[in-house]
Amino acid sequence: MAVTDQPGSEQPLIASTALAAGHDGRAEIVLELAYPNGARTQLSVTEEAMARALDVAGVQRLEDLHGQPWTVLIDPDEMGAL
Repeated sequence: MAVTDQPGSEQPLIASTALAAGHDGRAEIVLELAYPNGARTQLSVTEEAMARALDVAGVQRLEDLHGQPWTVLIDPDEMGAL
């Protein structure tokens, strides 16, 4: 699903995902977020945090996150803390 396929979305969507080396040499996941106004930003997430986030999102592959709102990665029980 393309990022633009989410009509009326008011929040950033996950445009792409990639594996990268962190500053300590361990794997990190880099998410590119696309905002409704066309702006983009990148977010680095540790491998361990991403594994938990994928469980919360109910997906097994990074590619399954493309086009999803970034909040799909947040445990609903923790949303109030943001």
